[in-house]
Amino acid sequence: MRLPVSIIVVLLLWAPALQAATAESSAQTLIQQRIWFQQARVALNKHDMSRFNNLKSKLADYPLTPYLDIWHARISMKQGNDTLVENTLLQQADIPESRDLRKAWINELAKRSQWSQLSSIFIRFPALAKRLPETAMVTAWYTGHKEKAMQQFSERWQQNREISGFSEPLHLAWLKQGHPTVAETWLRIEKLAYRGRWKEIRSLSKSFPESQKQALAYWRLVQKHPEKALLQWNPSISGMTGALIIADGIKRLSRKDAVVAWNLLRKLQAKTRHINKAFFTGLERYTALRAARQHQVIAADWLGELPASYRNEDTRAWQVRLYLLHQNWIKVFTAIVAMPASEQQQSRWIYWKAYALAAIGYEEQAKTLLAQLAGARGYYSFLSAERLGQPFHLNATEITASDDAIAEIERMPAVRRAFEWLQMDKRNKAAREWHSALAKSSSRQWRAAAVLASRWHWYDQVIHGAFRAHRLNALPDRFPVAFEKPVMKAAQETGLMPSSIWSIIRQESAFNQQAVSYVGAKGLMQLMPKTARGVARKLGLGKAPPQLFSPEVNIRLGASYLAEQKARFGNLALASAAYNAGPHRVSLWLSRSSFDAPEAWVEAIPFNETRRYVQQVMAFITVYEWRQKKPASSLIARLNEQEQEVSRNEPAPVSMAFSGGGNH
Repeated sequence: MRLPVSIIVVLLLWAPALQAATAESSAQTLIQQRIWFQQARVALNKHDMSRFNNLKSKLADYPLTPYLDIWHARISMKQGNDTLVENTLLQQADIPESRDLRKAWINELAKRSQWSQLSSIFIRFPALAKRLPETAMVTAWYTGHKEKAMQQFSERWQQNREISGFSEPLHLAWLKQGHPTVAETWLRIEKLAYRGRWKEIRSLSKSFPESQKQALAYWRLVQKHPEKALLQWNPSISGMTGALIIADGIKRLSRKDAVVAWNLLRKLQAKTRHINKAFFTGLERYTALRAARQHQVIAADWLGELPASYRNEDTRAWQVRLYLLHQNWIKVFTAIVAMPASEQQQSRWIYWKAYALAAIGYEEQAKTLLAQLAGARGYYSFLSAERLGQPFHLNATEITASDDAIAEIERMPAVRRAFEWLQMDKRNKAAREWHSALAKSSSRQWRAAAVLASRWHWYDQVIHGAFRAHRLNALPDRFPVAFEKPVMKAAQETGLMPSSIWSIIRQESAFNQQAVSYVGAKGLMQLMPKTARGVARKLGLGKAPPQLFSPEVNIRLGASYLAEQKARFGNLALASAAYNAGPHRVSLWLSRSSFDAPEAWVEAIPFNETRRYVQQVMAFITVYEWRQKKPASSLIARLNEQEQEVSRNEPAPVSMAFSGGGNH
């Protein structure tokens, strides 16, 4: 039977409306489920199991319901309900938080001394033994693997690693077996001495012969006054102990004054014939590199005099950097061409080889080298393009993916859970689910994931997805113009360019507004709480701890701190170095080498991380100017302390481009 044409037309007209109504109804259901989910968690925490079970019954098809099972099992674990824990771990094995449950359960079983059960867990999950080494060690002891446990305990004790109370029976048994030996004690003392923990060392060395006690007393004196003490070297101290003391003293002294340390090292070498030459050569390399990072020009000769087997990429790089600082262009060129071919092909050395050639009059050869870099994107490529009078080449593309590929990613249960966590602003939980789902994905799947993350405005995962998809030219995706209102407001308040604020955010957190570093820096611009409080006080924001996970607060405080450093040092490159390494370090570096030749100074920043950081920030500014559809400003001018944006519409020839900064 055929439907009349009029009915078919009506059904076709109604279809979009029906789809829209269905989508709206589904969205409303999800909103209600989110509310019930959060209420269920509150009820569970209050041990209101009647309300918890009632709410959970309404969430059978909600993506995050497995978390309620995991949290319930964790509470029940404290009451000894191991069956529920085991069942939950089996049923929710694909949920990242189940790993937290398993770890908590292991700790609980250890408290209960259920070693047999623990042993079976470590056998099934050997990776857990590496994450919980002390628990695994004690488990081995109690389940008959005593020799293995003893060996592990000895290693932990020698390395001065944490040993908790429930290792005490193993510790006592270890002592009864005649441990620690003298050799074991010395290894522990070595670790303690480097940390200056002499009170513990005195306790450990009570039974030592007087000669060894004197050696330890001398070591302590070396730490307090390395130059004075090492000049009065005690020849009775020999062997490994003597080598440890010399190495510790020379390294401590070289951090303050590497030239003094170098000269002292030569004197010690003449006094201690019993210590092999390789030991001193290793210390010479360490001291020469320290001197190089302190911008001591003599260190270039020291690095060049090292035996070939002791030279490496680091020693060769620092030799060139010292020649750069002192604008010895012939030596710069000679040192670069002496590098292995693989090192010479790095962008930095191609650029500086060209720079040196131009400085000594070989401009055509310099242009040829610069042309190798100028068509690409990055710090040295932008500098090369500018020196050639060429426009910057961004080579930008966008990430694309088919609707089917995106839908495939979106249907993944873990991705659905990640989306729900995002709606509750629990970005770290969302990220765990996201990476768990995509851990073994192909480049095609990562492209789709990046597009999906972009639709969700999940900027840090867009950046990560573009990297995993090998789409490094996807600049609109990798450099989002996000948090525009607070960035523009902060730029207006501080006088900074919006592009510089975005560049710092991109370098610091990759737009993860809940990022926390290993040292405790927080939020988009990775502010330390103490620094943030100080900036907040200056802005008159009161004494309450700043909400550093708030984009508005974090950007305002971070931009204010960056502007403060720029006002202090007069230059964005120096300000970004201070932002990363601390203003006191930048002041110290400037006291050693003035900022007369900015490009060379940036190249010779002592910290590898800070050098990369400054170069990335300066290059990212160019990308963000392009993202804002603004004319590209001069990177060279920014490095040379010109704060205003400089037009690049009239490029200078190479001979003129190399005339600044003392390049002659």
